[in-house]
Amino acid sequence: MKNSIDSYPETHQFGRISIENLPENKLIEGDLGIQIADDGRVWVCINGIAFIRFKPVKKEK
Repeated sequence: MKNSIDSYPETHQFGRISIENLPENKLIEGDLGIQIADDGRVWVCINGIAFIRFKPVKKEK
């Protein structure tokens, strides 16, 4: 079975990244969710639990 989803072009942002709820197993079979908000925040979830959160911030010069 092959899933068909729309591709999303590579993009880069500077910001704060938090890694949360590290799973005990390095290999997980389950649901992977990705959400990208219009303000640039990103969430990556595993089985409905936040794993990586990203919040863009302005780069200080």
